[in-house]
Amino acid sequence: MVFTKRQLIALLSVLVLLAGFTYYNRCPTGDDAWFAEQSYWLQKDGVIRSEFFRGTLNWEKQLFVSHKLFLAFGAFLMKLFGFGLPTVQFVGFIFFCALIGELIIYVRQEEKRNSSSNLLLLLILVFSNQLLIRNSFENRPELMVSALGFGSFLCINSERKTLLKSGLAGGLAGLALLSHLNGVIYLVAGFATYMYTRRYKEASLFFLIGSLTASTYFADALFAKDGFSSWYYQFRHDPETQNAFGLYAKLMVMLTFPKLFVESPEQAGLTILLVFMLWHQRALIKQLPLVLKAYSLLVLIAFGLLTKNGSGTYMPLFMPFMFAIIYELYKRKPFVNWGLRLVLLVYFIIGIYGSIEIIHRNLTLGNFPEAYKKLRAYIPQNTNGLVPLTFFFNEYEQYAHLLSHENFTSHSAHSGNPSDEIATWAHQHNVDFILFDYKYRADYFYPEPATKNLPYYKLNFFDGRFAVYLKK
Repeated sequence: MVFTKRQLIALLSVLVLLAGFTYYNRCPTGDDAWFAEQSYWLQKDGVIRSEFFRGTLNWEKQLFVSHKLFLAFGAFLMKLFGFGLPTVQFVGFIFFCALIGELIIYVRQEEKRNSSSNLLLLLILVFSNQLLIRNSFENRPELMVSALGFGSFLCINSERKTLLKSGLAGGLAGLALLSHLNGVIYLVAGFATYMYTRRYKEASLFFLIGSLTASTYFADALFAKDGFSSWYYQFRHDPETQNAFGLYAKLMVMLTFPKLFVESPEQAGLTILLVFMLWHQRALIKQLPLVLKAYSLLVLIAFGLLTKNGSGTYMPLFMPFMFAIIYELYKRKPFVNWGLRLVLLVYFIIGIYGSIEIIHRNLTLGNFPEAYKKLRAYIPQNTNGLVPLTFFFNEYEQYAHLLSHENFTSHSAHSGNPSDEIATWAHQHNVDFILFDYKYRADYFYPEPATKNLPYYKLNFFDGRFAVYLKK
């Protein structure tokens, strides 16, 4: 079964349209709001901080361990377009487009502008990948880091090897680290690749420019009182990562991090396709470009050695290299067999089902900012609230102070009735109202729907989705 170029273009167009439909009324995630709040304070006060997590590691004063370039880019967009939901989601879209452009550049470099269908096949894989489509309209740093890291690789892999490109490669790798500390893997992989290929002058310049760029990560700590000790304290005690410290914990991360490639169907689809191609085309692996093989392996090793968390969330950091390897293996010996048909069928089912699932969720949950706006009639003005993170959008400036549910869960003792515990915690933190969203995500501490009374609070509004409790 061989498709004509016209058929491939038609299929790609359908997938692009389907991806576009997932952007309409896209439901926000907690991360959309969590990072948006940090960008909000950066553009407002000039420092990264969080009121949602007041009381956690002094984050309400300044958050030193953060995704600084990513947040600065979000703050820049907020300055231009306001802090509405589409503004922050557009961050993901910009770097999704950048990543696509880089993959096109890679193919053009390899094929010397031939009119091959391989580029169309690669783009079809990209636009039918559930993980990429989901990330392409979310306010998370992974696509920004991935685009910067792959851009650094393209400079290293360029046919015309110059010192200027080595410096640019180092700068892009340093910017990747500024966007997320996991971006350090591109600094390690780039320097090691230059050394392995015996390009020592380029390695020196790459290291110099990359190190200088990355060192600006500590600029805020340098100008803050006790900045470096505060940075280390926050780094060492982050609720999400402190369990990864210690020899045994680090060893477990190193041994188990490959699970990020199969953590869920959205990760497993591309992994299965890559493994199948490597096995079927194993005789061709030695023909793959040396820089691609070395860099891809070094990125993987560096991540395993340096990361504190092997979550599937970080798979986009590796995806452009996975696509490049699949492309290189197929280009050298195109084939169609039942194994490939089956693997691609699984891949497309995962991707298309995922896009339809996103569209259905968007239509079911509706417009979050509009839904939140209607709740203002049931919540007194200038009050303090305990709310879902997503309540940030268009409501953050409507109230005196907002704490997040996640702030409670990070301090919860998990003893007794959890809904009584959150109400007691809210009272201790001078919260005037508590908001629950049963339709978006009913967490373990939510009271039974329509519960009239909680300790210190009584139900003021309930419509099946939202419950608003006011202080008695």
